[in-house]
Amino acid sequence: MDPRLLCESYDRFAHLYDEIFEPQQAPKIQALRAAMPPHQAPLLDLGAGTGLWARLTGQRVIALDGSRGMLAQATGQRIRGRLDRLPFRDACFGGCVSVTALIDYVDPTPTIREVWRVLKPGAPFALSVLKREDLFGLERAIEATGFRALDKLDLVEDMGFILKKP
Repeated sequence: MDPRLLCESYDRFAHLYDEIFEPQQAPKIQALRAAMPPHQAPLLDLGAGTGLWARLTGQRVIALDGSRGMLAQATGQRIRGRLDRLPFRDACFGGCVSVTALIDYVDPTPTIREVWRVLKPGAPFALSVLKREDLFGLERAIEATGFRALDKLDLVEDMGFILKKP
């Protein structure tokens, strides 16, 4: 789907997102948070949407999302941008999280490469994707980029991955 159309769709839906999806997203967030190794600040929330990660974990994050409407629901530092073209310098984040945000991209490779680029050495990356997505393609992108897999989590509808940049 065209990223611009996708963002417009999320903009219109943002005021209802938490009411509909927080019960589904909260267990994923808690499981990923529990499995994620310690990290340094700052923490990037990739595809942050309404800021559920920050609100449910109490962690301070830099929230990046393509939807103005979703970011308007979040608190803290918010940046509008594309997941596959991160507007940050190299090696500037101590960790990254992404909860069911890669579902909108056919090929996750550019986003995985961008996360690799902006993470500091040793930084963790916790993400989940819907099981119906191309998990083989995601795992291939993770491997090609050089992330080390620390854990794989069954999150009911999602698969969770705990990765680390060597």
